[in-house]
Amino acid sequence: MIPAYNESRRIKHTLDKVFAYDASRFERFEVLVIDDGSSDGTADFIEQTYGGRVRVARQPERRGKGAAIRRGVLETRTTWLLFVDADFSIKLTELESFEPHAEDHPIVIGSKRAPGSHVEYPKVRRFLGGIGQSLVSLFVVSGFHDTQAGFKLYRTDVARKLFAAQKIDGFGFDFEVLFLAKRFGYSVAEVPIHCEHKVGGSVRMSTYLTVLKEIGTVVWNRVRGAYPKR
Repeated sequence: MIPAYNESRRIKHTLDKVFAYDASRFERFEVLVIDDGSSDGTADFIEQTYGGRVRVARQPERRGKGAAIRRGVLETRTTWLLFVDADFSIKLTELESFEPHAEDHPIVIGSKRAPGSHVEYPKVRRFLGGIGQSLVSLFVVSGFHDTQAGFKLYRTDVARKLFAAQKIDGFGFDFEVLFLAKRFGYSVAEVPIHCEHKVGGSVRMSTYLTVLKEIGTVVWNRVRGAYPKR
């Protein structure tokens, strides 16, 4: 599953890499792109270029990554779902290190900060990301080195339960869903990954400010009892 917003210029590179991956070990392998209200013809380009090889779910307007992933969870037809970012900063080969953990955990997440990981981000982004992760650990959900990597594997039935209770449409959906996973008692495996820096991504300085607001949203939702009980 790939959430995409105005990715017409690089989505072909990403999808070609997906199809170059040897998926023979899987009983079923489907590529789903959720177009988050793009204005540059991303969805049309994918359908014209790849036809039935890629399924496209169109959001009528831009709502955010969390809303796009939530839509994708509903659209998924396979037993397991993996979502990756459209910039493909984390390669599909990382999935191979996930497979042993999937035997015992319904959720396996990639981590840019766990021991053994390797990240090629600029220093400023690493610094701001570290502050954000510290705040997430303090106020939302603890026990993870990194909640925000765009490479996560969910058993689909578990994902549907979690995303049905999840409320944030933006980037904060990641830590919100992991908070819910802990609340519902689902075990999560965190696996170190290699992550490259890609120019032209959707993360901006304003993104970190929005995430701070979303941390407050989760805290407020928890206080007022907006999430299901354990």
